[in-house]
Amino acid sequence: MKKWRCKVCGYIHEGETPPDVCPVCGVGPEEFELMEAVTAPAKPKRWKCTVCDYIHEGDEPPEVCPVCGVGRDMFVLLEDVVQQLTAASVQNSTEGTSRAALDKISYGLYVVSSIKDGKLNGQISNTVFQLTDPPLRIAVCLNKKNLTHEYISETGCFTVSVLGQEQFDMVRNFGYRSGRTADKFADVSYVVGKNGCPILCNCMAYLEARVIPDKVLDVGTHHLFVADVTGGMVVAERAALTYEYFRSNKQKK
Repeated sequence: MKKWRCKVCGYIHEGETPPDVCPVCGVGPEEFELMEAVTAPAKPKRWKCTVCDYIHEGDEPPEVCPVCGVGRDMFVLLEDVVQQLTAASVQNSTEGTSRAALDKISYGLYVVSSIKDGKLNGQISNTVFQLTDPPLRIAVCLNKKNLTHEYISETGCFTVSVLGQEQFDMVRNFGYRSGRTADKFADVSYVVGKNGCPILCNCMAYLEARVIPDKVLDVGTHHLFVADVTGGMVVAERAALTYEYFRSNKQKK
């Protein structure tokens, strides 16, 4: 079956001849062009862990997330659809295509750390952002199942260590295992901030923060912690590590 594409709106028609009228934009058959049949290799499906954002490629999600250890029921399908954007195509968006679009929003990667009863813990987070200035105020969104979430919920204080592009080792140390089974700070150089929480010595910048008790928002699987910045400093001027950069280069490091 031949495929014809409308040169005005991108509508695709299948048949031996183009349609008399484009059902989307109304132009005639002279505005249609014949598409060459190209058989492209099937792209593997992409599954995203809803707890730690790990991306798995394959026909099915993994039995266990290699990063945070949750089961396959915590994975959702990212539907990647590459096509010309038209008025017709936007009507076909799904939850999966929306997830894939959200995946293109640029995020940084940070180590969010806290302390409880003398015990330290930290995790990788890509949801840290500034809210206002003045006052200096930020927000952090953490999964309720994470140990760092438990520490911050009880103590109300945390630090954010901003990572540089070369710090893939810190992502693996703080993001590929749980603080319930490992001491993530055992082999990491850190200093204690004014609020008692650890700060990575080799970070490119850091912030100390205190949660505003009446500004913690329950967003379902996560809590959004709104906090006042109580301290911070730039440690080194270098390129920040983003989630996109990490995913594109993690096999090379």
